[in-house]
Amino acid sequence: MPDETRQIQVLLGPYRDHRLTVSSADADAAINSHWAIDPFHVADPDEEPHPPLSEAERTAALEAAQTWAQAQWDAAQGTGTPPEPPPEGTPVRRDVKPEDRPGGYATRHTSPVTPPAPKRER
Repeated sequence: MPDETRQIQVLLGPYRDHRLTVSSADADAAINSHWAIDPFHVADPDEEPHPPLSEAERTAALEAAQTWAQAQWDAAQGTGTPPEPPPEGTPVRRDVKPEDRPGGYATRHTSPVTPPAPKRER
């Protein structure tokens, strides 16, 4: 089952003023880190407004937004953190060596293509 997704409105960082569709976990983390909001949240009139962020909280929110954006860029480029090496003593799988053939390896289509026979006229 795929992850549930939600939209967020980004307030800080490289994606500022953009609406992004992200996983629910990323949306909750962004909202709790104060660098994004839920664009569909309707504030209750009796609800207490969010107090302004201090300078330290604003700096932490910007750093969280930049860290998240960098992780997304790294994942898109395939340059993220490398996978953990297997535990000691685990057998290592190797690539299969191709057959020793003049062409290097066998392909799915090994027979030559023959042209269709000409049609007979009556």
